Amino acid sequence: MTTRDSWRAWASGRKAPRITDWLREISEPDWSATVHHPLFDDLATGRLEGERFAAYMVQDYGFVDPFTALIGHAIGHAPSMADRVVLGQFMGMLTSDENSTFQRTFEAFGVSARADHLPATRDFRHLLHEVGMGGQASASGRYAEILAVLVVTEWLYLAWATRISRTEGLHPLMGEWIDLHDNPDFQAFVDWLRQRLDEEAAGLDDTDFSRMAERFRETVAKELAFHDAVHPCR
Repeated sequence: MTTRDSWRAWASGRKAPRITDWLREISEPDWSATVHHPLFDDLATGRLEGERFAAYMVQDYGFVDPFTALIGHAIGHAPSMADRVVLGQFMGMLTSDENSTFQRTFEAFGVSARADHLPATRDFRHLLHEVGMGGQASASGRYAEILAVLVVTEWLYLAWATRISRTEGLHPLMGEWIDLHDNPDFQAFVDWLRQRLDEEAAGLDDTDFSRMAERFRETVAKELAFHDAVHPCR
């Protein structure tokens, strides 16, 4: 399912097929289950109590450090200055605007960011660390693997944030969390990530291509497991 031959068979006869669309399709049903997770509907409609929102944010904050490190690895392995500029700008947003939302949420709800991580959070942190450290992939394959993880994490968040319809009177910090993932700049970044993964994946050898595709599916599965863990109502 994750081989180049599978991709070619899927692409055959399609108009303007994209590798990232194929990756999303082979990651079903986990992809759609994450995008349509009840957590986001409860968040948007105000049914998510402040304590549960804060607990969710504490767990999500557990990804910020290893995720920032992963972006650093992406910058180091990027094949061009153009890529480094875009990734560096995203890291700047993550360590400023997004980090600020986390910190003000913890302060507002009186929680500590040092709370214990759930097993699903620890599993996802391990994935981010593992991908950042590389492995047997070639230089181009390693960059594509990192891009695959970044595409999943950012595209999924864009998808749920643009799907939901928020209610009036939502807590400002909940609205801010949604806004971070539903704005033109973030849309443009996700578009760029997808385009770069499409381009990088096309040039991989068969082994690195399969490894990249498997990493994409694994990341989607861990996203679903994480959201099920922080909001166990499925």
